[in-house]
This record gives sequence, C-alpha cells and structure tokens, in this order.
Amino acid sequence: METYFNKFDKVFVALSGGADSAAVLMMAVEYLGADRVTAFTCTGSHVFGHEIETAKEISAKLGVKHVCMVVDMPEQFYENAPDRCYHCKKATLAKIVEMAKGDTIFDGTNIDDDPRNRPGFRALQETGIISPLRDLGLGKSFTLDKVKPLDIDFHDESCKATRLTLPIDEERMDRVERVESLLRDRFRGLRYRLDDNRIEFKKPVRLSASDFENIVNAVGMIS
Repeated sequence: METYFNKFDKVFVALSGGADSAAVLMMAVEYLGADRVTAFTCTGSHVFGHEIETAKEISAKLGVKHVCMVVDMPEQFYENAPDRCYHCKKATLAKIVEMAKGDTIFDGTNIDDDPRNRPGFRALQETGIISPLRDLGLGKSFTLDKVKPLDIDFHDESCKATRLTLPIDEERMDRVERVESLLRDRFRGLRYRLDDNRIEFKKPVRLSASDFENIVNAVGMIS
C-alpha cells in the first residue's frame, strides 16, 4: 500500500460520513500525513445531517482539514429519473475538482461495488476521480475492520431522495429525515418510504408493542 500512496503528493478525499470513505481517509493520512490531506463533505439538503456530523468527527479524530460545502443539485436530480445518482455525483465531484485545484481526489468506491448498479460510477470516470480501495482490490470487510479504531457507530446511508418516488423537493426530504432521525438508533438500516407512508428494514426485525408504538408516533409527528 505504501508504494501505491507514495505516487501522490496532496490529496482531497470525498468524505461522505460512511465507513468506506472514512477508511480511505485513514489510509491517506497513514501514508501521506494529515498535512497533505483534505477531507471534503457535501452538505446539500439531500444529505442526512447525522452523516455530516460523522464526517466532521472523523476529520477531527484524524487531524485533517475538513471542508463542508453546499453543492447545488441540477434540475435532473429533482426530476428523480433513473440517472438521478449520476447527476448528484457529477455535481458533487465537479465542486471537489474546483476546490482541489489540480490535486488528486480520492473517493470510497470499493471492489465490492458493482458499477452496473451505481449510476454515479460513470461520474467518477468522467471526472478522473481515483478509488484506492477499488485499485487495491479491497472491499467492505476491509473497510469495516479498518475503521474500528475510530470508535464510531457508522450508519452508511443512501441519500434522502432514495426514499421518494415522486419528484423531489426540500420539504419532502426534510420529512424523511425527521422520521428516520427519531428511529435510526433503535432500528439499523431503517428506510422511511414517504410516498407510501411505509417503514422498511434492511434485515428482518421482530417488533415489540413499544417498538410499533414508537414507529407510529414518529410517522404521525410529521404527517
């Protein structure tokens, strides 16, 4: 790994607040030094607030400069077409490229990520972003092990817009965040499908009467 990272001078890391990009940031600091690394986090309205706070915490623990900036999404993002993620990623990466001023940019794409299921992968190729985990053949098991010393409870999330089937707007995304914020710590991998007024879970869960009541109350608070 040292040989790989020694090819670079100063780098920007697209830090989402998830485990994959955190692992890349840790590797960059380990091999390049914190003074040669800058973390960049998109703070648009489609991003969950807890992920932004996690990104700040990661950067502080690693002692790297951290830049948060609102990235305005293009109209195609709000139309919620199948290529929504491409337009989001392209806008975000374009802002990082502008900030980096010629320095190398890393992202957290790993070898387990299937490009066929990730519209944003095309944006990575078009903007010349480098994915160290993918280049080194490292996947999710590596990243989860790598970030353990950070002692952070990661809630890797897709953005708020993935919960919506109708055209996206700020108020509807805010409603999604308010419900999930009330329930996230109790239920891992929870998704609130606003248009169906429905809660989904990544894995099967057994709900107690109090769990069910908490969910009903959380949804009712924003109805």
